[in-house]
Amino acid sequence: MRNIIAKDLKIKFIETLNELDEFSYEEGNPFLIKIGTTKYFVYLKNLSPAYFKNSPDVTRVQLPYSEHFLKIFKADIPFIILGFDVDTDTIVSWNPAKVKERLNAKSNVSLYSRSSLQENVKDDEFKFGYLSNGEKIIVFKRKNLINFFDIVFDLFKENAVPKTIEDKNICTLTEITDKELLQIIKPLLLKNKVLQAVEETAKYYEKKYKNMTFRDWHNLVSGLYRKMNT
Repeated sequence: MRNIIAKDLKIKFIETLNELDEFSYEEGNPFLIKIGTTKYFVYLKNLSPAYFKNSPDVTRVQLPYSEHFLKIFKADIPFIILGFDVDTDTIVSWNPAKVKERLNAKSNVSLYSRSSLQENVKDDEFKFGYLSNGEKIIVFKRKNLINFFDIVFDLFKENAVPKTIEDKNICTLTEITDKELLQIIKPLLLKNKVLQAVEETAKYYEKKYKNMTFRDWHNLVSGLYRKMNT
């Protein structure tokens, strides 16, 4: 199982989330990110074999004691640890609430996974795994990071069921509030160029709301147009 340096791990993480309109991040690892108005502390680690003689399937990340964790422990901000399997381009995540409780509990805290889960997760799913201690882990492809942050807390609910990406893509926009887009389309609407405004809106959101049709965008922009003229 290959490992890559922390800098390259972070590049892989950032290049995936950069598709989001409102994504920002700080330096370091662990580090603070912001998606829209929501903040997360994120820690990126390579998954490595645990080298258990009787359980060769077990992988893990290790969290050494760190002064950085003192700040994270005190902050009212979710702490997301992501273990990267570089060979399969797969990510493992552990329950944010439970992980936060274990920070700096000893010189090295280990979080476990299984290589069989990492190797067999499908491109369109969030796969659940359960360790021998009953702990739930979530396994998914790196390309699905955006969807993961949308539903991370639902995934770790006690009665959660495994999700496919199609489940999450059934989302629609009900109101245009993005300031950058409004600066583009409002001048068009003031000139009664509704269709051009619809095209700009569809283009702006094409990666985020893939299920919405031209008719959906037309209805949304038309509603804004009517508000501007009343």
